[in-house]
Amino acid sequence: MKSRSVVVLSIIFSMVFGLVGTVTAKQVELEFFLLKPEVESVMNEIISDFMTEYPDIKVTQTAVADAGTVLLTRIATYDMPDILQTYPAEDKYKHMFDDGLLLDLTEQPFLENVADSMLELATYKGRIFALPMTLSSYGIYYRTDIFEELGIAEPKTYAELIEACKVLRANGYDAFALPNRDVGNIAQRLERLIGVLNPKSYEEFAKIAAGEMKVEDSVTIRTFAEMCLDILRYSTEDHLGLDYESAVADIVNGKAAMMISGTWMLSTMQKSNPDIAVKLIPFPSPLSDKLLVPVNIDTSFSISGDLRDPEPALKFLEYLSRTEVAQKYYEVDGNVNMIKGVVFDKEEHMYMKDLMDQGDMFLTQVNFWPTGLREEMRIPAQQLFIDGDVDAFVQAFGEAINKLYNQ
Repeated sequence: MKSRSVVVLSIIFSMVFGLVGTVTAKQVELEFFLLKPEVESVMNEIISDFMTEYPDIKVTQTAVADAGTVLLTRIATYDMPDILQTYPAEDKYKHMFDDGLLLDLTEQPFLENVADSMLELATYKGRIFALPMTLSSYGIYYRTDIFEELGIAEPKTYAELIEACKVLRANGYDAFALPNRDVGNIAQRLERLIGVLNPKSYEEFAKIAAGEMKVEDSVTIRTFAEMCLDILRYSTEDHLGLDYESAVADIVNGKAAMMISGTWMLSTMQKSNPDIAVKLIPFPSPLSDKLLVPVNIDTSFSISGDLRDPEPALKFLEYLSRTEVAQKYYEVDGNVNMIKGVVFDKEEHMYMKDLMDQGDMFLTQVNFWPTGLREEMRIPAQQLFIDGDVDAFVQAFGEAINKLYNQ
């Protein structure tokens, strides 16, 4: 009987411990909400690799059309994703952090894997609520082969840029392809280049709105207008009939030698001509000899502040911060990746990357201007290209500032 009792007890213990093991092995389920549809496939691969390393954590990716709107709707209905892509420089995500919707990551060790200059851009009120990974940048793409053919040196100052424009025009090239039919493109140029002239334009605009400064006295706004007219003289004659796609085509086929755009344009050009000889450089300011790169945080990851146990989500962010994982993401995304150790091999963007590594960059003004200011200035900026009336443009800018800062 004794031996039988031992057997029975052994079976009971096995069943009990088996049940305990089952509970321990139960997966924690997390939702990851994607904002950038172009990286859906690589994120699926990264998630799969993560779950292989952490079989007790299941991450499911949510990728939907119009993701930004869907996210805001879900937040309004108290349906916050566990992990989500965010843009920590934008006001709406800062407000989410203020409201406790996003977890404070400031003391997390994995942030040491991020370049210091990137952490500075992602810091809000001395705190960090996102793992920042990539930056997009903005400047001038120029055809290096055309410049070499004509013996034009890469412009480092505004005077050198205008001189290059003159040489290009004299040799039958459009200096710039300017898609002035596209008011959205004009608005983006306005916002990015005003930042080149004054990276803290928002402080000046706040003074104008408060009545502490007259818009007529804004060197920033007037210089921007004059700069637009300077380059227009040597650029596409039919600029008002040129849309973005046609402007890119003018660069690819060699009709124009330069175009003002961001890192996303490279892949578009290379689809038409994989061997196109181009380089992205900063737009030199007429007000300073220092070259600065307008950047925006393009990829970052945050965690819901409502999670009862954030540890599994923190493990996922730690995994994303690893060099080899960030490298895999970069191979698809293509933007400058600020995780330490990632090998950046796009020669066309290397100069911009070097400047960014040195900290010679600033966040684009859209992160600081009131919502709608850039859009409000689309038509007045296009009108500037039509009639060349600098004073009218300055006045229109002042009206837009007063309207949106004081609403």
